Amino acid sequence: MNKRVLVVSTTGMGDCLWGTPGIRALRKTFPEMEIDLVVSRSWKSLFDFNPHLNQIFEYSGQWYRQPFLGIKLLGRPYDVIYLFHANRNFKRMLPWLPSVPIWSHQKHDWIPESHRMKIDADVHGIQKRLIMMEKFGVKPDGGQMEIFFDQATIDRSQKLLESHGFSPGKYVYLNLGAAVEGRRWMVERFSELASRILNATSCNIILGGGLNEKKRAVTILNQLNTSRAMEVCSQPLMVNADIISQAGFMVTSDTGPMHIAFAVRAPVVSLFGTIPPAGSGPYEIPDHLCRVITIDPEGKDSVDEKNPGEFHLRCITVDRVWEQVEQMLAEKSSS
Repeated sequence: MNKRVLVVSTTGMGDCLWGTPGIRALRKTFPEMEIDLVVSRSWKSLFDFNPHLNQIFEYSGQWYRQPFLGIKLLGRPYDVIYLFHANRNFKRMLPWLPSVPIWSHQKHDWIPESHRMKIDADVHGIQKRLIMMEKFGVKPDGGQMEIFFDQATIDRSQKLLESHGFSPGKYVYLNLGAAVEGRRWMVERFSELASRILNATSCNIILGGGLNEKKRAVTILNQLNTSRAMEVCSQPLMVNADIISQAGFMVTSDTGPMHIAFAVRAPVVSLFGTIPPAGSGPYEIPDHLCRVITIDPEGKDSVDEKNPGEFHLRCITVDRVWEQVEQMLAEKSSS
């Protein structure tokens, strides 16, 4: 049996969180094994308190930072490396990992073909990792993603909510951001949706999505002009994650914070563009915790592509989202 393994997950937030069921299964199957993780520095805080990990190393795509990581890895010899999901430039780390077998479900040409798992491209990302782990005797433990919080983060988010008079379960978290512009729903539509929620319900509004969304959030706040709305774009990632965990529900496009909501089991209305939800959407999430809205393929072709930030999600109207929001609110009130 391997005594020390390295899991590598260096891409997007969702890609990294998809690895948590595999890490949990690995720990439960082999409780004495040392499990280390290399993860993108932007998402490391999502794993800091994961009890299934022994050590966590930050990965940076900048070549001049990578030797520092390489020296750390060289000091902890591994029996095997599982590439859950990695950028192509992770190849630069190979000199620091001599003679260590690397297994992957990706098609990187710097991994021997004999060590590349052939898995159907349409399979969900979580399942791909679990299938790879099963090849090495790991017993599946379900597909539920996990995030673990420290008390300092919980206290900080609670203090922030209390300072604005917001109560758990009594606010809607609107995630304004996305990894690429084409996955962002438009500001004016978020603003209109927020207005409807404020007018038709007693729910408050929290606008989030990271520092890059601060300007969008302020624009919406100015339009709403109410103390029942606040923004948390400047707050740390884990504070946002804890706030999401306490939301009545969340409205978001297909992006990292959507997977945070799935991990903490917050109800979600998810907006998908051209990427189908089968491979990257909800996985083993009950229907009452997720409503998926996809674009209208017929309407997509009639959109003016001179506006690249809108040409996919413009097909999703506020009315379509509001319909799902109403249904989710009705189910919550009757439960």
